[in-house]
This record gives sequence, C-alpha cells and structure tokens, in this order.
Amino acid sequence: MSSRRVLAELGLGVGLLALTAGLTIDVLSPPGKADTEKARTVVTTAMLQAARTDNRCTRGRVALTFDDGPDIYTPQVLKVLRAYGVRATFFVMGQKAAVRPALIRAEVAGGHLVENHSWSHPHMADLDQAQIDWQLTATQRAITAAGAPAPTLFRPPFGNTNTTVDGEAKLTGMRVIRWSIDTADWRGREPGDIAASVLDQVVPGAVVLMHDGVRQSAATVQALPTVIRGLRARGFCTALATD
Repeated sequence: MSSRRVLAELGLGVGLLALTAGLTIDVLSPPGKADTEKARTVVTTAMLQAARTDNRCTRGRVALTFDDGPDIYTPQVLKVLRAYGVRATFFVMGQKAAVRPALIRAEVAGGHLVENHSWSHPHMADLDQAQIDWQLTATQRAITAAGAPAPTLFRPPFGNTNTTVDGEAKLTGMRVIRWSIDTADWRGREPGDIAASVLDQVVPGAVVLMHDGVRQSAATVQALPTVIRGLRARGFCTALATD
C-alpha cells in the first residue's frame, strides 16, 4: 500500500472520529485556507448603497458559485448577495460545515443552494471506493445536521474525478458539476482581475467558480458587486446552478 494511501486512510479515520464526537479536525485541507485567520471587513456602506436588485434575463442565466466554505468571509459574501437580490450556490466542505453550522443555515435562509464539495478537499480520483464514499456521505451528514436539505450536486475538488467518483456521487443522490469560468481568485488576484475574468468570458449558461473559503476571499468579496452589475448590464441574470 502506498504511503499516500496510508496517510489518506489515517486522515479519513481521524476525521470520522472527530465528526462522531461533534468536533472537527483539519484533514487534507486545500492550500490557502482561511479558517485560522480573522476576516478583514471589506463590505462598505457605499458598496451596498449602489446595489440594485433588478435581474432581467435578456441574454440568459449565469450561475455564481462559491467553493471551500463556510468560512470567515462567507458572511460578507452573503451580505453582498442579499443587497443585490442574488441567489448563489455554495459548494461546502463537510469539516467546515460541522464547525460553522450557523453559516449553513444562513445560506439556506438567503435562498441559496448548499451543495457537497467533499469533507476535506482531497483529489477524489486518488482515493479508493470506500474513501470516496466516506468523503461524500460524511459531508452529506454534516450539511443536513446543520439544517440544509441533502445536497443533490457534487463538485469534486480541483475538478478531479473519474468513473468511480461519478458513480459514488450518483449512489449518494448527487450529480457531478464543475464550472465553465474559473476566476482563479484563490491565486491572490486583484478584485478587478477577478471581475474581468467573468465579464470577459461570460456566455449564456455559464457557471462561475469563486471561493468564499480561502484566505484570498477578501478580494472575491470586493469583486462581487462589479461581477453582478457587469453581468446584469450585459443582459444576464444571476441564477442557481440548477436553474
């Protein structure tokens, strides 16, 4: 057995013990995680005062999606979405949902979708079937325990999947979904560059990947009003990933 597989199985076992004990532990987390830091306040009064909620679909729908939360910047993302009357889709990590169940409930209360993004953000295709099943089902339990409906969508971390992952997702009641526009916001890009990456590539039916759960998510919050206004100025309405 490879050392990588041994470490993965050890991590999953420790994570399961933590879940059953009502605790959480950082296992195989993605780089750039934000959960040990303090959020900067980047939502301003001026940002919210400029918000409009009109959402005409003259050119088509665009889904705004957020990965790797719930985390320290999720409340500010939710504040901007509420001001602009936007519903979005949050692909959440199970270990973070277990720590911040109130944010899961806030996402649901805002009319957003809460979907599955694995327990600890591993490369899913590197895992065996039992490990894949654990990543999916443990996350489902954490999300429903927090008060959200059982997810019907699974976004594999890094977009890394195979037929086994796809099959296990289907058995768990989910279909696999990726994205069509990657803002690469986790790389530390400036807000203007994040917004431009969306507005320069947008087409009807686009699914936009952003992050509310990494340390660079402050820039995503700052970019979000420009993204929303720019989409609507171009005739696109914002919609849930399943609309």
